[in-house]
Amino acid sequence: MNTKKITTILAFTIILSTLALGQTAGPNSNIEAQLINTDPVPLQSGEQGDLRFKVTNEGDAEASVEVQLIDNYPFQVKEDRQRSYDLGSLVPGQEYQISTEVVVAGDAPDGANDFRARIITGDLNRTINIPVEVQSQDIELNLANIQTQPSQLMPDTDNNQISIDIVNNGDKTAENVVLNLNTPASFEETSSLSIRKALGNINPGEMKTATFNLDINESASSGLNEFEAILEYSADDSTSEITQSNSFELNIEGKPQFRIIDSESDLRTGSTNEVRLTVENYGQETSSSTRIRVMDSSDQPFTYDSSSQYIGTLEAGQEGEAVFTIETEADADVKDYLVDFEIRGVKDTEVFVEDETASIEVQNGQEENEDGGVTLPLIGLIVVLIGTGLYFIKKRRSSPEEEETEESSEE
Repeated sequence: MNTKKITTILAFTIILSTLALGQTAGPNSNIEAQLINTDPVPLQSGEQGDLRFKVTNEGDAEASVEVQLIDNYPFQVKEDRQRSYDLGSLVPGQEYQISTEVVVAGDAPDGANDFRARIITGDLNRTINIPVEVQSQDIELNLANIQTQPSQLMPDTDNNQISIDIVNNGDKTAENVVLNLNTPASFEETSSLSIRKALGNINPGEMKTATFNLDINESASSGLNEFEAILEYSADDSTSEITQSNSFELNIEGKPQFRIIDSESDLRTGSTNEVRLTVENYGQETSSSTRIRVMDSSDQPFTYDSSSQYIGTLEAGQEGEAVFTIETEADADVKDYLVDFEIRGVKDTEVFVEDETASIEVQNGQEENEDGGVTLPLIGLIVVLIGTGLYFIKKRRSSPEEEETEESSEE
């Protein structure tokens, strides 16, 4: 081989090596993809799910990047989802997040399965495998037979019971099953364990019941309230935890609700006076035959002309007035007394009762007399003084006539 031919071959080899090195060192080889999360965790075979991953420029040069999503068993990008993303130029260290929805094949195996994406930088492209965890649908947990006690839930009630049946319709045991309940704002926990129930293992075809006790606050609105039931469990051949979210609705029935919003009193020791109470129906239903009754207490210095007063029908948000005539003992302490009342109303045939407390002021009944009033003893004294004065005036007027009569008799 002559020298000229050898030189030509060496030059050609150097050019090819340079091009190869340029392709290897270019920004394309430094673009990486990594899974962020899935919903649910893990994805379930035969189901749809959300998948999110990030594309990062891990090199030291800026790169123009395009990403294409590729259908690859067991994953298929949903037809209505975007498949191509032009990310523009990514500087070193910059990342871009992509979220898509996929359908998982029904016969997808348990464990890590590759979701594929094509990374294009300039005229070069490569396919990246992104491992995604899949759970075979051998376990199928469903909510069933949701019941409450009482059957009609109402505002301002305690210890309402919600029972939910969990059924395993699959052919594999669900282990360490836990049901967590996310409740609307109107429902309040009675303890730290009120919204979490551990059910243990649920075998294929088996059913277990989770029971929750919750209070409903007084401001709860009537109508449907949505709950989220989150199941956590694991398969017998996997240590990874599976999370499954379900939702259901429960209805809150409106009712009349009562409170005393104002009280006026003119009670005085040793006298009979009136107390006026303003009652409001702040509930969401009309109350008929509304009454208010005082809860008589022997340790209070009051005698009531009538312990119950009729208010009548109160629409939702309407106010009514009740007047009590009260005799206050003469030796009663001058102070504010807390008096308990019971308010009763009727909706349809059901009776609703609320207990309320009002502050009733008692004033000193002797103040009027001390400030200018006239007491009976004083009146008697005045009468005696007037009678005595009249007697002496009459006597003085009659004294000269008696003297003249005596003088005439002496002559």
